[in-house]
Amino acid sequence: MAIKSVWLGLNFEEPPLDHTEETHASETYALELCAREGAHLSVCLAAPIFTVPSVVPGAGLLAIENTPADEVNADRRVRAEAAHVRIASQVKRAGLSAEFHVIQVSYAQLRNRLVASAMPSDLAVLSRSGYYLSLDRGMIEAMLFTSGRPIVLVPPGWEREARIAKIIIAWDGGGRAARAVGDAMPLLTHAEEVEIVCVSRATSKFTPSEDLAAHLARHCKKVIVTDLPMKDGGIAVTLRAHAVAWRADLLVMGAYAHPRMLEILVGGVTNDMFSEAEIPVLLSH
Repeated sequence: MAIKSVWLGLNFEEPPLDHTEETHASETYALELCAREGAHLSVCLAAPIFTVPSVVPGAGLLAIENTPADEVNADRRVRAEAAHVRIASQVKRAGLSAEFHVIQVSYAQLRNRLVASAMPSDLAVLSRSGYYLSLDRGMIEAMLFTSGRPIVLVPPGWEREARIAKIIIAWDGGGRAARAVGDAMPLLTHAEEVEIVCVSRATSKFTPSEDLAAHLARHCKKVIVTDLPMKDGGIAVTLRAHAVAWRADLLVMGAYAHPRMLEILVGGVTNDMFSEAEIPVLLSH
């Protein structure tokens, strides 16, 4: 099945003090993907309503703590509308079809609206969060758990095209990884090379991948299998280092192979990719 509908979500919550300046990597990626696939683009521009609570836990962590709420909300709306104009101009130049929705409601309502709007699409594109405490991360998790759609996280600093010549599959033999492979099939079939990567500890056997390789060989141009011993730092570090060295265009993986709370407490591959991945990552749950 081809990709014919791409959903793009942009969040205009104020970043923390140490966040870098706003980039447009995810919107550029979505536009290029639609142009290549001949797909329709649905853009949701989120401007969550900021309200000042009566008690602010951890006061001093928010850059906007002394700013009147109405000014904050007006600024968020202005930034969302500016993005609408910017992206609409690019859509027109590229000859694409698109629809736009600027949504300014409470954060609780916002998540539900965004998830619902992403459901009738083939793929959702979001910007990778560069920090842990952000609404972007909540949006990503809501998409993973409730939209039923695969998502592509684009690093804020991604400057390469949305090309898919070289794709890595992080394979652990589990159901979520299998789901991710199925969701990514429209992209895998167009790739010049697909690499199935299995990461193992020195004391364990490599995860069998021959059956997956045989299956993908019926769909893809070239499939190779790579067994990687785990580096210091764990599976995520190993995968990220290999993806950069191989100059991969996309990493495909299942999300939260372990319980979410366990990953939050002790760390895990999914959490690492949320904040550290250097290349676009397609995630399914």
